Parts: sequence; C-alpha cells; structure tokens
Amino acid sequence: MQRVAVLSLHTSPLVQPGEGDGGGMNVYVRELVSALAHAGVDCTTYTRTWRTDLPREIVVEPNHRVVHIPAGDV
Repeated sequence: MQRVAVLSLHTSPLVQPGEGDGGGMNVYVRELVSALAHAGVDCTTYTRTWRTDLPREIVVEPNHRVVHIPAGDV
C-alpha cells in the first residue's frame, strides 16, 4: 500500500469555508486527499490544532485521517 503525508500549513482541511481561515485551499487539500484515499492510498494530513475540543486524530474516511498538532495560539 502506498502512503502519503500531507502538511496543511494554512488551515485544517476540516474547517468549513467561511469559518476562520477556511476557504479554497483547505477544500482543495481535503478533496485531493479524499481522492487519493478512494484510490487506495493511505493518507495522513497533519495540521495545526484550531479548536481545543477536537481529538488529536480524526478518521475522515477509510485511508484518510487528519492529525492535529498543538502549535501556537488556538
């Protein structure tokens, strides 16, 4: 199985457009990683925590997880 690590520096791919810094870039990252996951690639996206109530790791769908890294102000 192929594996891909993605660094989402701008904002989390889980942020909804219009919420905080959510917009085109995070939608693009989420959709790109989702397509790779559907193709059988094991994908992990690393991004900065933006809310304190979120778990460290969220499984978005099979082969697609987001890992929150505590860094900077929340």
